Amino acid sequence: MSRLEGGGLQPGQTVVIKGMQTSGNFNVLFLTGQNPDTADACLSFVVNVKDKKVILNDKTRGVYGKEEKKSDPFKEGQNVDIRIRCHDSKFEIYTNLKHLCDFDYRQPLNTINHLYIDGGIELTEVSWGGKYYPVPYQAGVDGGFTVGKRLIVSGVPEKSAKLFSINLMTEKNEYAFHFNVQFSKKVARNSNIGGSWAQEENDGKFPFSHDEVFDVMVVNEAYSLQVFVNGNHFCSFSHRTDPKNYRGISVNADVILMGVHVK
Repeated sequence: MSRLEGGGLQPGQTVVIKGMQTSGNFNVLFLTGQNPDTADACLSFVVNVKDKKVILNDKTRGVYGKEEKKSDPFKEGQNVDIRIRCHDSKFEIYTNLKHLCDFDYRQPLNTINHLYIDGGIELTEVSWGGKYYPVPYQAGVDGGFTVGKRLIVSGVPEKSAKLFSINLMTEKNEYAFHFNVQFSKKVARNSNIGGSWAQEENDGKFPFSHDEVFDVMVVNEAYSLQVFVNGNHFCSFSHRTDPKNYRGISVNADVILMGVHVK
């Protein structure tokens, strides 16, 4: 049970649940109170192992509404990744990075104040946050993106995406690191300092898909940037400027952002 601090959930925010399915059913409830037996459930997300279904519903004053059923995307002993994004009138639900369904609100979003998870799942992460991000997106990094910091960008490519990029910028708005995802099946890495593009690097298997959620994590180490895609190491990129010069972030082109965080 977790209390959703800061006024509960807001449109644009995403609840992220990661773990491993152990055995039996498991439940995710978005509740209007602390007691799961008596509180209303604005969303009841139940994985039914026997029927191989995900059952979506709500509960008001102890009475469940009409069930909506989807095929169970999970398997016992394997990883579970659930992303539930809040919108003005619906939840947008992704399971293991793929869109499962939308679930229209039957109760107001702003009544949710607790998240309850139980059953056959071993949790490794439960978090919520984000907002509606404009694209192009640009933001400074307090104190700079110095050695030891991590940038985590989560999103989903647009249905007809041709490319999008994630960039670390200098104080002069130069590309200190340009991570260019091209749906011609190439991820180009480069820099542009002083007005000229340097040597492109583009090795590696293409790890992105249209309409699938991604997590890109960039870790600033002493001699290079380490880039991970969906938890897997993708590439290293040797610094082409002093790492103290990384001052900002930009994200451009055909992508819907769900989260941008520096830790």
